[in-house]
Amino acid sequence: MDFFEYASIAEYFVNTTNRWIIFLVGGLCFLTVFTFQAVALFTIAKRAGYKNKWMAFIPFFNTYYIGVCAQKNKCFNAINAKTIGLVTALFEFILVVAWIVYYVAYSQVEQYLYYEEVTTMFGVGRLYHLGEVPANLNWAAWCYNYLDTILSYVDLVYLLANISLLICFFQTYASRRYILFAITSVIFPVSGILFFIVRNNKGVNYRDYIRGEQARQYQMYQQYQQYYNKQQPNYDRSPYDRNPYENAPEGNQQVRQTPPEDPFGGLGANGSDNGNNSSPFDDFNN
Repeated sequence: MDFFEYASIAEYFVNTTNRWIIFLVGGLCFLTVFTFQAVALFTIAKRAGYKNKWMAFIPFFNTYYIGVCAQKNKCFNAINAKTIGLVTALFEFILVVAWIVYYVAYSQVEQYLYYEEVTTMFGVGRLYHLGEVPANLNWAAWCYNYLDTILSYVDLVYLLANISLLICFFQTYASRRYILFAITSVIFPVSGILFFIVRNNKGVNYRDYIRGEQARQYQMYQQYQQYYNKQQPNYDRSPYDRNPYENAPEGNQQVRQTPPEDPFGGLGANGSDNGNNSSPFDDFNN
């Protein structure tokens, strides 16, 4: 489906009304990105040991093979990625065939189209109508009038399946940024380039990855708490909260008490001044 997206983009940059030139430019862009995607899928499959690696280089098969490479994860934890890849590949095939039929039908009835100028909120535009066509081109007229509308609904189903497939793939190989990569791949046709970027990453189960990240963050939190407690003084603890029996001697050992030093010993009180028991005020009494 990326081919038609590139063709639509090329129509804005290629200054020509020749549709074959537009398709050629779009096809070259598609082939470049497709090659990046095929090499990426082949590299992943070779490292993981998946079988049928040749599918990575075949259109439609490579869409299914995206699910094979992303089989470590499930969509909504219920649908296997390989099943989503198969559904996406089937709708992609239907859309490509239907759009080819539509463009062939358009080329058959293009000469019978006429337009009228209408004024809209965006300015003056053209509204195309299909005139009378020969009986042998009734099928082309029906395709031009109705097939475009039908394909818009089919394309919506394909888009939902493709988003689910891309989410499973990038959850496996770009777990940290899988939402960003999936949305970018849907909005812009650059999924092949993003595949090539993550091709060397090891595939993981996303739930196991989340549990590992939670355990790592909890371990970092514990280490931070231990470091913080060592660095910060404990202001909440009173000096009188000390356990008197902490570091107590075992058994019946006696703790030898050493009497404290007399703070007034230097003044001669209590017979501590070299045996002199006289009062320091005796000189004044004489």
